[in-house]
Amino acid sequence: MKIIALQASPRVGGNCDVLMDEMIKGAEENGAEVTKYYLEKEDIAPCKACMFCAENPDCVREDDGNKIINELVAADGVIFSTPIYYGQMSAQGKLIIDRFYGIGQNPDKSLSGKAALIFTENQPEGTYKDYIELTKASPFEFMGYDVIGYVDAGSAGPAGIVKEEQADKLKEAYELGKKF
Repeated sequence: MKIIALQASPRVGGNCDVLMDEMIKGAEENGAEVTKYYLEKEDIAPCKACMFCAENPDCVREDDGNKIINELVAADGVIFSTPIYYGQMSAQGKLIIDRFYGIGQNPDKSLSGKAALIFTENQPEGTYKDYIELTKASPFEFMGYDVIGYVDAGSAGPAGIVKEEQADKLKEAYELGKKF
């Protein structure tokens, strides 16, 4: 099983990253092959809504977004991890999600398989439950994924604090990874 892990937090070693590494560990122990991308480090331009993708194999943007989109199409699943900033996913996450447009417009491309999501926020757990459910439904379920679950780590302030103070969330991420 091939899994693509999209790290949408700009902080290497931050809370999203710590949780994602646990989820990846669970997936790999279950036999999955995981490729992890730090979206902050990739060259991903925003969608232009130019419709080039409807008549061509890739987006008009010649960047890392095309490579990631094609790997998602070929993969058996995705792990998506993002902090919630001001009620929404990070800008890094939104850039690649908006590029899903090129999949939706191209009849030769689709997403399928399993998806597991990770959200962190510096608010009490559950504060963004409605947003998380909406994100689960669209884009992930809408685009064809079977969302097998998500981890919501609230009160995750300083980078890496989940490792010190939220062992239950680490275990939850690891166990969810084993479902791949």
